[in-house]
Amino acid sequence: MVGERLDYPAARTVDAQDTVMDISFPDPYRWLEDDSGETEAWQRAQNSLTDAFVGGWPHMAALRASVDRCVTDGTGSPNWMVDPAPRFAGGRWFRLDRTPAPDYPERAVLVVSDAPDGPGRALYDPNDDGTRQISWLAPSPDGRIAAFGVCEDGSELGEIWLLDAETGDRLPDRIPQRTMGPLVTPHWLPDSSGFFYTAGDLSSESFAFRVYFHAVGGAPATEPEPVDVAHGATVQVSVDGKRAVVSGVWPLPQYVCDLPERAWRPFVQGLGSSVAGVIDGDRYIAVTDHGAPRGRVIAIPFDEPAPSDPATWRELVPESGRVLSHVRLVGERLVVTGSVDTEARAWVFDRDGRELEEVPLPGRGALPLDVLPNAALTPTGHPEEFVFLFSTPTSSPGLYRYRPGSGRVDTLRAPRVHLPGATSSLRWARSADGTRVPYHLVLPDGADGTRALPTLITAYGGGRVAWPAQYPGPVAAFVAAGGALVISHQRGGGDLGSGWADAGRVRNKQNSFDDLYAIAGHLVDSGVTTAERLAVTGWSNGGIMAGVAFAQRPDLWTAVVSQCPVLDIIGCHRHPYGRFAITAEYGDLGDPDDIARLSGMSPYQLIEGDTVYPALYVHAGGADVACPPGPVRKFIARAQATAGPAPVLLRVWDGVGHGTATSRSEAVTHATHWLAFLMQRLNMAPREEGGVR
Repeated sequence: MVGERLDYPAARTVDAQDTVMDISFPDPYRWLEDDSGETEAWQRAQNSLTDAFVGGWPHMAALRASVDRCVTDGTGSPNWMVDPAPRFAGGRWFRLDRTPAPDYPERAVLVVSDAPDGPGRALYDPNDDGTRQISWLAPSPDGRIAAFGVCEDGSELGEIWLLDAETGDRLPDRIPQRTMGPLVTPHWLPDSSGFFYTAGDLSSESFAFRVYFHAVGGAPATEPEPVDVAHGATVQVSVDGKRAVVSGVWPLPQYVCDLPERAWRPFVQGLGSSVAGVIDGDRYIAVTDHGAPRGRVIAIPFDEPAPSDPATWRELVPESGRVLSHVRLVGERLVVTGSVDTEARAWVFDRDGRELEEVPLPGRGALPLDVLPNAALTPTGHPEEFVFLFSTPTSSPGLYRYRPGSGRVDTLRAPRVHLPGATSSLRWARSADGTRVPYHLVLPDGADGTRALPTLITAYGGGRVAWPAQYPGPVAAFVAAGGALVISHQRGGGDLGSGWADAGRVRNKQNSFDDLYAIAGHLVDSGVTTAERLAVTGWSNGGIMAGVAFAQRPDLWTAVVSQCPVLDIIGCHRHPYGRFAITAEYGDLGDPDDIARLSGMSPYQLIEGDTVYPALYVHAGGADVACPPGPVRKFIARAQATAGPAPVLLRVWDGVGHGTATSRSEAVTHATHWLAFLMQRLNMAPREEGGVR
């Protein structure tokens, strides 16, 4: 089927317009947004076409085996949302692990053990329930109760369960509000009597989240806490149980609460800056980008009359050439994590900000759990030790421990997968405006970058979220098969600080795409690959990026894979979550000037009939509440109507959401599917020896 136009399922057109701020755009496939019988039949036909195209490749079984070896954990999270670190509580370790059965591993099992790895006792095995998946874990501080999120049918909307950690019995507590993990998890009171949690209000026009409190053994909460924090509020509780602080998903400690009375009062409000930190007695210590795009460490007293005024803050660690992102209180020390030229670093300071030492991290790579702005707001359960996950582009996450002052990092769980012979190096391209843009190039065993290889760029490039030099999960199978992998650090992400992120967001969003195109050009000019052997992929915001790259610069690629994307940016004005996400990252859907600008990067509006486009595969989840499949279907219909010989394929997976509540076996299937499409286009095949150990 390669080389001739496929027989795509027919899609009728309608005379419809999408009008935003008095600007109208043709919307001939609007009907495909609706979940009608006609739409479902069209989608089934698309899935059948894609399955036949991919399934005819003779190397599917070998590729699946390789992907299976590369997916190291028990969850199905996308490759930048790696397996959550084991949690220490009450002298024991709680973790989500692969099914300890001889059959094919399915869903993550909740295990309690005396060690972070090795034998343990299964507390809950969702494989017995068919469609359930554990998305996050939060044991009580005394280790008696395991709270965790249970999702069904692939949706990220989950129910909170409580289990007795001794018997494995489910407690009678029932919590009616749905959480949206794993980005928000409960925070326990130190005495394990209850916890704060965040639940989504999907009926809200702003896609809001509310904070609730649950007392173990008590009645379900019917009213949220009296705090107004939008978009993924996270509650922190001090180790002495005297205070709680609530921050938004872009961290700002907006309210402080005096416990146990639960008397909330405003704290730091009204700033467009990140202030992410920890409660340290009578003050809040945080990394902030206010007046410091690369980050500085400050302290804010809780009794400060004007805590929202940065002039009242005490600076502990000034801004420097390194990027500071998170701070943790470890015993009497502060451990500050960040990066230098996108590669992870960690430093130890005393509580007055005097630098004491650098943590000897086990290589050049990433602290994968630190990619999100609010990552360090969740306690680890190790008050005297810095316990962390670390990975490199050629080795999967290991679990490590550092005791301040020891000068030695201990391995608690070694990396489970290595790409033998593969190498990783930091390189720089120059974007259209002259900005130098970093990227990591991962070469397979035996390659030195002087011979053109099939090459895949992976990127995210948005939301102030870093896309660090970390293990690529299932995409490691591409390297194991002899391909070169690129990890892009383009603007829009937080890889070089908040200034780097803001230079590729909203009115500067085109810079992010231009950075990607510059990396593609640099790879070709330096002989790593050719346009005929170059592909690009991304997930979520990266999926949008891949769609934009397909439509704006079709000449750069031989294949594009867009995962869980929004491909009609203009049409997001009709959807609560899409309106929130696009306004935050791309532009104001209520501003006519922004609408005109966004139309130049919205893939659905950019498709033209006289343009030769590369091969395309779009992955979508039928239960995705963030990026639903309807707008994706419209884009595919329009792209197929103008397609040449290069295939344009869609796969919508039933019972699958945005990917963070997907079972392990489903994640392996999905990755195998799109990698098979890609490797078929690039004339690749899995190596017999596997390339993984």
